[in-house]
Amino acid sequence: MKNHIQLDIQDNEAILSYLSDKIILPIGIKNFNGFTFQHSPITAYEAEMAIEHIENAIIPIKKQLPTGEILLFSHDKKLNLLIESRHINGNFITTSQIEDAFNELVDVINGSPIHSTQLPTNSEFSAFLLIIREITHHWSLHGITYN
Repeated sequence: MKNHIQLDIQDNEAILSYLSDKIILPIGIKNFNGFTFQHSPITAYEAEMAIEHIENAIIPIKKQLPTGEILLFSHDKKLNLLIESRHINGNFITTSQIEDAFNELVDVINGSPIHSTQLPTNSEFSAFLLIIREITHHWSLHGITYN
């Protein structure tokens, strides 16, 4: 059975919606359960702290999700921007392509010139990328669709 889940990442929370259910996670593009970015581009320490908070929010939630294949969707313009920056035809980005984008962000965090990536390097885009990367990775999803 295929389960369509809508992901809405707001400033201070992320909302997962499917059928009539909603799950609210305490992670958003400006606040990860109390932790906020102070730099743009973000630092390695900030990325690690954000990832820890994201994992603490999403890993326990996986068992609350419906059984069967999960198809994740988001109407966030940052997802569309990510898809365009990867030169993808269509509106679906794979977990592997998200991982490639994440690795580009890590390179910038670790000192590569900002112009070495086509990705936005502001903290909100970085937060969005970290959240979808961790969700698709830890929930073993094929990717995410922009709708």
